[in-house]
Amino acid sequence: ATMALICSSVYVVCRDSCQRGWRLLYILTAFHRCSDVMKPFLMKFLQDACDSPGMQYQGIAKACEQNLRRTFQYGGRIQFPNSMELKAMLAGRSSKRQLFLLPGGIERHLKIKTCSVALDVIEELCYEMGLQRVEALDEYAIFLVTHKGNKDLCQCHELSIWFMKANPP
Repeated sequence: ATMALICSSVYVVCRDSCQRGWRLLYILTAFHRCSDVMKPFLMKFLQDACDSPGMQYQGIAKACEQNLRRTFQYGGRIQFPNSMELKAMLAGRSSKRQLFLLPGGIERHLKIKTCSVALDVIEELCYEMGLQRVEALDEYAIFLVTHKGNKDLCQCHELSIWFMKANPP
């Protein structure tokens, strides 16, 4: 009975350790570019993990691969996660529902992920409005409104701005 308890405990510790390792890789791929030398090896590792049938961590491996691609595409997030965002990521939560105010007082909630950029939000809103043309994306911008004291501060976001940190939870 004691041996079964020890084996069970070791299994749980190893499983938790592996899960934490994947979550750490998720965070690193969202914030840091690996070297050009390392990139093909890391991409191959992540693709193999995604394509392995029955692989326990296929979902997070795919998310890591997407993070890495976006980090190379947009240069990685400039600001590191605050303690609340980091705790959420370590707990396995990598997205949040964010309120967007549209003209006419229309409120719309969108799912924002760790590697979401302003362009993702504009694309989703345009899609929902039935605007499928690429040219339509150029006609829209996102402004972040924050309340500092009695003043509202308005800031326009570049399309490549990482959205999660630009708008903390």
